[in-house]
Amino acid sequence: MTNELFIRHALELTICIPAAIMAYLPVRNHVRFKWPVVLLLIGGFMTAFILIGADACVRFNVSTGFILLPLLLLCFEVFTLTVQLNMTKKIFCFLNACMLCFFTTVYSVFLTAPVEPDEGPFTIRSSLICVGITFLILLFFYRTLAVKLPYLLNEERLNRTWWAFSLVLVLLCAIFIYINPQDIATLRVGRVRSVGLVGLALYPLALYLIYHLFWWTSMRLNENAEIKQENTVLSMEQKRYEELRSYMDETRTLRHDFRQHIRVITELTANGEFDELKDYVKQFTDILKKGYTPFCANMAVDAVASHYASLAEAKNIKMQWDLRLPKVLPIPEIEFCAMLGNLLENALKATENVPEEKRRIDVVSSMLSDTMLGLTVDNPYIGKIRFDREHLPVSREPGHGFGMPSVAATVKRYNGTMDITTKDGIFSVSIMLYPPKPAETSEEAGSEEEQKG
Repeated sequence: MTNELFIRHALELTICIPAAIMAYLPVRNHVRFKWPVVLLLIGGFMTAFILIGADACVRFNVSTGFILLPLLLLCFEVFTLTVQLNMTKKIFCFLNACMLCFFTTVYSVFLTAPVEPDEGPFTIRSSLICVGITFLILLFFYRTLAVKLPYLLNEERLNRTWWAFSLVLVLLCAIFIYINPQDIATLRVGRVRSVGLVGLALYPLALYLIYHLFWWTSMRLNENAEIKQENTVLSMEQKRYEELRSYMDETRTLRHDFRQHIRVITELTANGEFDELKDYVKQFTDILKKGYTPFCANMAVDAVASHYASLAEAKNIKMQWDLRLPKVLPIPEIEFCAMLGNLLENALKATENVPEEKRRIDVVSSMLSDTMLGLTVDNPYIGKIRFDREHLPVSREPGHGFGMPSVAATVKRYNGTMDITTKDGIFSVSIMLYPPKPAETSEEAGSEEEQKG
């Protein structure tokens, strides 16, 4: 009897295997170690989890639910140690797996109630049914867990909402624990079991629709944000084009009137009117100083640089540019311009509070090789800068603070690095991107289309 009881408890605890798969699927690209090491670690822990848990249940004559909480805390500790992600996102993924397993447990209790004993753990047959249902739920939500949820986890706009989602999952877990019958006999009374089965069967469908709607809404918002970024860059390019056209018109006029200017200068010199000559030449040179000076060969980046150079000039901020970029960037122009714009927006905002004699922003960007793109922005600041757990600066002002997470997301997308330093009153951001070769880019584009499908 003891051996059978041990097997029954062990089978109940094997639900942790599909639960682990549910927890790790969304974060499979964020593990700290290589997957063989992670699988070995998880496999060993799951085996110990099942065997030690079942042995404890038999020794102390307690239900699996009694020891489940401390075991879950250990599981969460292993999960956090093996996953490199924001803590709120890790909590959400772990609670999501727990919630789905609590659901399958309750549904299995309702389903197998007619053949279950009134007390004790699941029978062997019922335990196998419970594990089987959990794997079916895993298959049902596989695309959600493997494709859609990772997309949402990478959305920096949702970074401040994962706590709220986690609280909802805690509430759902509590509900499933509450409705899990303490006495199986109550399910055999009237229509309690049949109504419960129908209601519980609708839950995965409703949950799937909610996840899909949330993912679809996030996709649309992301697309709208990209369109807005494209329109912003296009408007900057349009303004830059108008500046170029105006400069060409002015130089054309100057060339046309050049002989007249020479005649005036000659007459003023001959008459000895040197003060008037000085004023006339000054007016002429002031017009020439307004010439068109491109910042770099890429037109989109040139337009963004021109836009922020104008803003800096209006705030009496000096800007030093060194943009040695090709006409065609190795990454989409919109992504690089958004990253550069976010950094310059933050730099201008910080520098405008600095004494005027110290207002200077240095911007350097170049292709270090065919697959290495560097970008550095340095600016002065005053006060103290707070950083979050991911070493990103935190804004104290409402409505701000989304720029750096967006930059970090772009850096991560291209397997790059971002170093942020604060020393001697200078805030420095140094970024290195490793854009893929054209063949690799086409493969990644196909992968992104699959995610959007």
